[in-house]
Amino acid sequence: MSATEPRTADRGPRLYGNWRAERGWGVGSLSTAATIGLFLAVLAPLLAVSAFPAATIPLLGVSAVVVAATVVRVGGVSLTDVVVRRARFHRAQAAGWTELSGGVLTEHPRGADLPGVLAPLRPLDVDDGRGGRHALLWHRRTGTLTAVLRCSPIGLDLADPDRADAWVAAWGALLADLGYLPLTKHIAVTVDTAPAGGTTVRDHIAAALDPAAPALSRRILDELAELTPATSAEADTRVAICLDPARAHPRPADLLAAAVEIGRRLPAIENNLAACGVAVLCRATTGWLTGRIRTAFDPQLRPDIARLSESDSLLSWRDAGPVAASERWDSYRHEGGLSVTWALREAPRQATDAGVLAPLLAPGPFPRRTTWLYQPYPAEQAATKVENEVTSGQVRRAWAERTRRDETQRERDDRARALQSAREEAQGAGVGRFTLYVTTTVLHDDDLPAAVADVEQRAGQSKLRLRRLRGAQAAGFAAGLGIGIDPADLLTHRRNR
Repeated sequence: MSATEPRTADRGPRLYGNWRAERGWGVGSLSTAATIGLFLAVLAPLLAVSAFPAATIPLLGVSAVVVAATVVRVGGVSLTDVVVRRARFHRAQAAGWTELSGGVLTEHPRGADLPGVLAPLRPLDVDDGRGGRHALLWHRRTGTLTAVLRCSPIGLDLADPDRADAWVAAWGALLADLGYLPLTKHIAVTVDTAPAGGTTVRDHIAAALDPAAPALSRRILDELAELTPATSAEADTRVAICLDPARAHPRPADLLAAAVEIGRRLPAIENNLAACGVAVLCRATTGWLTGRIRTAFDPQLRPDIARLSESDSLLSWRDAGPVAASERWDSYRHEGGLSVTWALREAPRQATDAGVLAPLLAPGPFPRRTTWLYQPYPAEQAATKVENEVTSGQVRRAWAERTRRDETQRERDDRARALQSAREEAQGAGVGRFTLYVTTTVLHDDDLPAAVADVEQRAGQSKLRLRRLRGAQAAGFAAGLGIGIDPADLLTHRRNR
């Protein structure tokens, strides 16, 4: 991300842009691996004509299938990706991995495990070094520890433009600093909104009202509380920092030493968030996290959980997960609701102002959760990454000249953005990969089309292109919770086992 032009009194607000996906030197919209596969599919029959004539016709058939699977696009992705996802989903469905069935009185040896990719998570109740306690979410498979910070953003509505610019600059500096923290795996910012129906307001009034207050005052407050159901909403913002103790030097000897090491890193991040216009309220406790996860799976309990989450003794980790859940191809049914999750397909192409995501983050008629996940590249790798992208752009340009094909305007713009990214990295900017997960939940199936249309409309207003996570709804739902789950990281960990 970079600022396009400095803001002046006659030019209006400062604009930001220069987001681009990592492309490699693939031809057109193809990736590097897809381009190599396409070339091999074309060359194999040509070589077989002279070396193995009898194999030419079978290879032609195989090559035709490979070319079609690589070039044909379905919903913005290759046909290969669609077929592979379909096969994996049907395999998981046949094995029973997409279903969770239990009961209140059912004894299960792993009853404390959350469903799906959330199962390895376990909360650790640790000392925060300030006389209090907070939770670290330990991923037993990857070994990472995640701390969740409860935050309250100041907002841009009443902020001066210069102050908003300073907050954005501080946020960019924070992301750049993450490249110098080797323990950082990713950082996730989650904004969870839901219509409150006036329940939160009534609870606040009931708790704050003096029993000895005059009858007239009590009646006025009761009338005001009754007027709020159609307009009130509940909003919650949290920042999750996922750290890998195995990257520390020296490496912690045990889990306790790892928790201590993580505790040393958090104060600096909290201070940096304060400079970004974000007030850090506290570090999340086990009870509070349990309540957030429980309300995600069962939205009907949101008012009751809001009253209980202040007391950790009333909620245990075993209460966080649903009793039953079922993943479908394009939706995820869980206890008390039906959810649909999208992932970011393309960031805004044009330069935008600081409030571009406001339509997507604003409360709406249905519960909605938006999670922005950022994975920083280590500072020593950032320069190599951006230089490789510049080189890849030059390779694509040379290929276009060699084949006497005119470059498209998008290719020229992409090469210019790659050069700008390399220039900014040389000046100290951070480099990383980011994505976005959006989950909407309805209580009744009939409301799902309206909720889907609401999210897609808000995404369009925010200049984002989203892709519905067909075949991966459960994983997308888990990633959107903002509690240390990154599907891409889990896939990499599985390959490296």
